[in-house]
Amino acid sequence: MTASPDNDHASTPRRELDTACELLANATRRSVMQYFTAEETAVAELDELIDHIHEKVNDVTGPKQARTPLVHMHLPKLADAGVIEYDERSETIRYRDSDRLETFLEVVTADYDRTPTT
Repeated sequence: MTASPDNDHASTPRRELDTACELLANATRRSVMQYFTAEETAVAELDELIDHIHEKVNDVTGPKQARTPLVHMHLPKLADAGVIEYDERSETIRYRDSDRLETFLEVVTADYDRTPTT
């Protein structure tokens, strides 16, 4: 059996695409990235992101509902992918620019911006 051309190393283009799709498949993670790109800032306090998610993500009905999954699931996933650095002690999130991921984000969200809501 021969090895696949995409041997699932983190640096392969296919792996980068898979990671981008996985990250952007979730509204909360998209919202975190949109916060940093829209605000043109690289640092945010956890409470700022919680407020942003509460405001922007339809399924989130309150700040408490935003906090738990953000802290325990979404921020760690973004940190593991190298998109952010999250300091739990100070509750500070530092965004690490990712031009390719931001391009994917624009493509993914462009259709939503044009879709009328009812």
